[in-house]
Amino acid sequence: MELAIGGTKDFEFNIKDPKFLDENALWEEAKRVYSKCKDCRMCVTYCPSFPALFDAVDKHDDDLSKLSKEELALPLELCFHCKQCYFKCPYTPPHEWRIDFPHLSLRYKVWKFKTKGAKLTDRFLVNTDLVGKLSVPFAPIVNTVNNIKPVRVILENFMGIDRRAKLPPINSQTLIDWYKKNRNPVKGENGKVVVFPTCLFNYNYLEKGIALLRVLEKNDLWVEIPEVQCCGIPFFDVGDIDASIAKAKHNVQVLKSYVDAGYDIIVPVPTCALQIKYEYPLLLPDDPEAKRVSEKVFDVHEYLWKLHEKGKFNKDFKVSMGSIAYHIPCHLKSLNVGYRAVALMRLIPNTKVKLIERCSGHDGTFGVKKQTFDMAYKVGSKLFEDIKSSGADIVVSDCPLASNQIELGTGKKPLHPIEVLYRAYGL
Repeated sequence: MELAIGGTKDFEFNIKDPKFLDENALWEEAKRVYSKCKDCRMCVTYCPSFPALFDAVDKHDDDLSKLSKEELALPLELCFHCKQCYFKCPYTPPHEWRIDFPHLSLRYKVWKFKTKGAKLTDRFLVNTDLVGKLSVPFAPIVNTVNNIKPVRVILENFMGIDRRAKLPPINSQTLIDWYKKNRNPVKGENGKVVVFPTCLFNYNYLEKGIALLRVLEKNDLWVEIPEVQCCGIPFFDVGDIDASIAKAKHNVQVLKSYVDAGYDIIVPVPTCALQIKYEYPLLLPDDPEAKRVSEKVFDVHEYLWKLHEKGKFNKDFKVSMGSIAYHIPCHLKSLNVGYRAVALMRLIPNTKVKLIERCSGHDGTFGVKKQTFDMAYKVGSKLFEDIKSSGADIVVSDCPLASNQIELGTGKKPLHPIEVLYRAYGL
C-alpha cells in the first residue's frame, strides 16, 4: 500500500502492490523523496546519485515539477545500492516520511527492466552462477586472457567492461568441491553451521574460502556447505527481480532443511548476508520460510564474536599481525552488527587495527562498466588516500570486490578479516 499525504507515507517495498510498476506512481514517489533530499543534501558526497539530483533541481530553480523523466530517472539509475544514504538518513522508517532511496532505485530499475528490458551483455554480466560455472573448468586460460590488453579492449568494446577495471580471478575448483575432499574432522561441540559460500568465495577466491573453513574448524564448529545458488543481488543492477526471486526461492528451499536441523547460517560476504537476511523476506512475502531462514543468518565475524562472548572462541594465536588498516564495507554497516571483525583482530597479540569508514565505490558492475568506472573510482578515491596515508602493514576488507578496487587504487592487495585470523592461528 502507498499513500502520500503532505509528505508522509505509508509504504513498504511491496512487489505485490498494484501500483508497484505503475509509471505515474513511480515518478510521484520519486518527487516525494526528492522533495526531502533537496532540502537536506546530507548525502551529496556519498555517490553520484545525489549530485545528479541536486544539479537537476538547481537547474530548475528548486521546482521539481519541471524535472523531465530523464532527470527524474538519472539519480535512480546511478544508485548502486550501497545503502550509505539509508543508514545515515534521519528520515528512514519508522520516521513518518519513510525515505528509502535504495529501494526506490530498485523499484525504478524493476520498472525499467519490465518495460524496456536490458542488454544481453548486461544480463550475462550479472549472472554470476553462469559465468562461474563456465569459467572454472578453464580457469588458467581465463585468468591469463583477462590480463591481456588486446582482450580487455575487446571486452570493453563488446561487453562494456572497462579495460582498467580489475576483474576477479577464477578458481581452478569451486570451494564446495574443495571442501568435499579436504574436510577436517571436528567434534562440533561449539555448534553446527552451514556456510553460504557466495559466488565470490565459491568461484573466485578459493584461498579466502579455505581460510574461512579452517578458522571455523579451529573453533570446533561442524560445517556443511550446501549446493546453493547466487544470492541474487547482482540482478538488482539491471532490475531483473524475477531472477532474484528465483534465486531466493531455491536458496530458501535448500537452507530451511538445515535450519530445521538446528544449523546457523554463516555468510562471509556482507552483501550476500544483507540480501538473505533483509531482502529475501521482501522478495518472498508469502513464504514464511524466507523469514525463518533470514533470522538464522549471521555475518561470519558476528558469529565468531558470539562464541567469544560465551568464552568459546579459540584465541590460540601464534603470529602477531602488526598494524592493520581495516576498510568496513557499506553493506556490513547496513547489517548493523557493529565492528566485530575489528574486535576479533584486536584479540591477536601485538596487533593494531585502524578503522577506515569510506565507500570503495565498486558495488559490482558499477565498478567495472565503462560508463560508470570513472564515477566508481572517484567515489573510492578518499578511501585510497586514507589507506595510503595509514602506513599499515596489512590492508583488510570483508568485501572481495571492494578489495579489488582498493588494490587498483593503492597497489595493496587486501586480505579478508578471516584470512587475518587464519594467519594469526599459524594455519
